[in-house]
Amino acid sequence: MSPPEGNIALLRSQRLFERLLALYPKPHLEKYGPAMAQLFRDQCRDAWRSRRAWGLVALWFHVVPDLVATSILEHLSTLNGKKTMLEKISEITSPGLTPLRTFLTVFAIVFLLVFGATAVITFLLPETYASVVRIKIEPAAATSGQPTLPATGWAYDPYLIQTEFEILQSSSVLGEVVKRLGLSAKWAGDREEGKALPIPEAIQLLAARVEVRPVRNTSLIEMRAFSPDPSEAAAIANTVAEVYHYQRVEKRRQLVQDGIAILEKQFQEHEQKIHSAQLEVDQLREALGISGFDAAAGASTPTLEAETTRQLQGQLITAETALAREQTTLRELAKLSVEQRRDAIQTTIGSDGELVTLLNEHHLARQRLTALQKDYSAESPVCQNAMALADETARRIEQRVEGMMTGLRARVAVQQAAVETMKGLLETSRAADIEKAKRNRPFHEASLRLEELKRARSVLDLKLSSERLNAALPQTALVEIIDRASPSLQSVRPNKPRNLFLGALGGIALGALAGAALAGGSFSIGRKPPAAAVAG
Repeated sequence: MSPPEGNIALLRSQRLFERLLALYPKPHLEKYGPAMAQLFRDQCRDAWRSRRAWGLVALWFHVVPDLVATSILEHLSTLNGKKTMLEKISEITSPGLTPLRTFLTVFAIVFLLVFGATAVITFLLPETYASVVRIKIEPAAATSGQPTLPATGWAYDPYLIQTEFEILQSSSVLGEVVKRLGLSAKWAGDREEGKALPIPEAIQLLAARVEVRPVRNTSLIEMRAFSPDPSEAAAIANTVAEVYHYQRVEKRRQLVQDGIAILEKQFQEHEQKIHSAQLEVDQLREALGISGFDAAAGASTPTLEAETTRQLQGQLITAETALAREQTTLRELAKLSVEQRRDAIQTTIGSDGELVTLLNEHHLARQRLTALQKDYSAESPVCQNAMALADETARRIEQRVEGMMTGLRARVAVQQAAVETMKGLLETSRAADIEKAKRNRPFHEASLRLEELKRARSVLDLKLSSERLNAALPQTALVEIIDRASPSLQSVRPNKPRNLFLGALGGIALGALAGAALAGGSFSIGRKPPAAAVAG
C-alpha cells in the first residue's frame, strides 16, 4: 500500500529544506542546522493539518524569502567584524568584478533561488483532479393558494436554485457522502493507526473539495468535486448527486405520506362523527314520530306541500275576485231607478227567460193599449182592461227584477262566506304546519349537521384519493442526474505553467532589486579611498 499523500508531501518538503540549508555558512549550519530542520518539520505538520497542501504552499512562500535573506546576512556576519558593511559586501561581490557583472551574478543567484523554489513547490504539490456532474432540478408541485409556473402547475420559487445550492453543500448531504465513501478513515492521514477523522472535520474537508454553480439560462446545476485521486473525485461527485437526489425525493415522498396519514386520521374522525350524528337523527325521528315524508323534507321549514298551498291561494284569489265583481254589480244596480235597473240587470247579471217573457208581454199590452186608445176613450171598458193588463205585466217585471236583486245579494253573501272559510282554512293549515316545523326542528337541524358531515367526508375522500395517486406517481422528475461524473485524465491543480511563469516574474523582480542594490554598493566602495591613505 502506498503511503498517504500527506506523508509524501511532508517528506519532500523536509528534504528540500535540508538541502537549502546548505546556503548558510558551515559554522552556522553546524550550530543551528538540526534545530532549524526540526522547527521546519513541526511547521510543516501544523500547516498540513490546518490547510493541507495549501498550508504547505503558504509556509514555503514565507520560508524562501526569509531563508535567502538570513543566509546572505549570515555570510556577511562571518567576514571580518572590523570591516564596514560596504566592505563586507564588496568582498562578497569580489572587488575585481565590475558593477554590471556584480548585478548579473546576484540577479542570477536570486532568480535561480526564487524560480527553483517555485518550481520545486509546484512539483511538490499533489495533483488535483476534477470531476463534473450535472443535475436538473424542478420545483415541487404547487399547494393551494401558491403561485405556479404557467402550463406546468409547479410552485414558483425565485430562490429555488440558491436554496438547492445550500442543500447540496449542507451537512446532511455531505455527512451521508462521508459515511458512504468511508472518507473519515481514508483521510485520517498521519493520525494514529486505526483512528479516523471526526465526522465534522471530514465534512469540512469534503465541503472544501466541492464546488457548485448554475448552468446559465437553464435549470441545471453543475457540481465539481476535487481530489488527488481522479477515481475518488468522480466517486465524490456521483455520490453527492445520488444522496441529494435520494434525500429530495425521499423528503417529498415523506411529506406526501405524512399528508396522507393526516387525511386518513381526519377521515376516520369524520366517520365517527357521521356515525354519532346518524344515531342522533334516528333517535329524534323515532322520539318525534316523524314520517318518511317529513324526514325527506330535510329542513326546519313548513312542510305543507307546495302544490296544495298554490291551489288554496289560487282558489282564494279567484273567490275574492268574483266576490269583488258581484259586490260592485250589486252596488251599482242599487243606485239605478226601477226602469234603469230593469234594462241594466240583464246585461250585468245575465239574460233571464221569465223576465224576457214578461217584458214581451208588457210591450204587447202597451201596444194594444195604444191601438185601442185611438178608437176608444180612456174610460171605456176595453181601454181599462188593456191598461190593467199593462200595469199587471209591469208589476210582475218589477217583482222579477227585485227577485233577481235578492238572488244577487244572496250570492254575494255566499261568496263572502266561502272566502272567509277559505282564509280560515289556509291560516289554520299554515299555523299547524309551523307548529309542526317547530316541533320537528331538532330533527331537521340534526339532519342538516349530518349532511354537512357527509359533504366534508366526500371532500376529504377526494383529497385522500388525489394524494394517494400523487404518492403512487414517480417523483424522479424533481431531481434528475443528467450527466454522471467520470474520472478525469488531466489534473486541474496545480497550474504548472502559470506557477512557473509567476515564479519567473518574481525571480526577475527580486533578482533585479538585489543585483541593483549590491552593484550600487560595490561601485561606491570601489570609488572610496582606503582608510590608511586618507589617514597618511
